[in-house]
Amino acid sequence: MDVRRINPREFPRDALRDFDRYQKVTDVYRLIDGRLQLVRIPFEESWSPERRLEKADEIRSGDYTVFCAYEDAHVVGEIMLVPTLDNGRMIVDSFHVSRECRRHGIGRALFETAKAEAKKKCARALYISACSARETIDFYFAMGCFISPNPIPAYALDEPCDLQLECLL
Repeated sequence: MDVRRINPREFPRDALRDFDRYQKVTDVYRLIDGRLQLVRIPFEESWSPERRLEKADEIRSGDYTVFCAYEDAHVVGEIMLVPTLDNGRMIVDSFHVSRECRRHGIGRALFETAKAEAKKKCARALYISACSARETIDFYFAMGCFISPNPIPAYALDEPCDLQLECLL
């Protein structure tokens, strides 16, 4: 596995054609009366071929600092960072690992790369509006994230079921 910073002008539009975003969720975390609790809310998420092209276009836009993980010539993970800090925090706008490659250290490698990039930009923390799926939040907690004491209103309103997290650098 190789993690590379992406030059948006050189990222092929079809680079995500084999990327499998599928996730089957059974339990999610919810903040209830100020406490984090698991709630059973089953659902599935996936990217259509059109959504994979849209994601590639977002990467190619030049609006983000992007790192991708590759195995052979295939993109197996991506993390997109908003380059402008918000209250000393670098925002993780998008972060995914292809289904067949999860639990192999790819997410950890991408997250550590994002932390290093944020430190270079003098950020004090990473900020993540994270899907509340148990597996997703458990990953972020293992990375040292915690519930943000100062959520960014636009992110909290845009995805009301997401958990607003931070990871101090």
